[in-house]
Amino acid sequence: MDQSRVVTQLENIRTAQRCGARTRAGGACQCPAIRSRKRCRLHGGRSPGAPMGSDNGNYRDGTFTAEAVKERQWLRSVVRTYAKLEK
Repeated sequence: MDQSRVVTQLENIRTAQRCGARTRAGGACQCPAIRSRKRCRLHGGRSPGAPMGSDNGNYRDGTFTAEAVKERQWLRSVVRTYAKLEK
């Protein structure tokens, strides 16, 4: 492996954000956190958690907000009114 590449990787690890989970001794864990997470691989940084966006079962897209429901009710009433006028 190229020496400069190893040095670069070590520098990246040194500058990485630290985990911060509490150890049994009471201090903070000093392992580097997983990219885009706050914890290291030992303290849950690797677990992906719940799916993001619409893949999550608890995802809300605004379809059933009170405002959206009222808008759909209004639209149905307008359609019914025009359907009656055509007959």
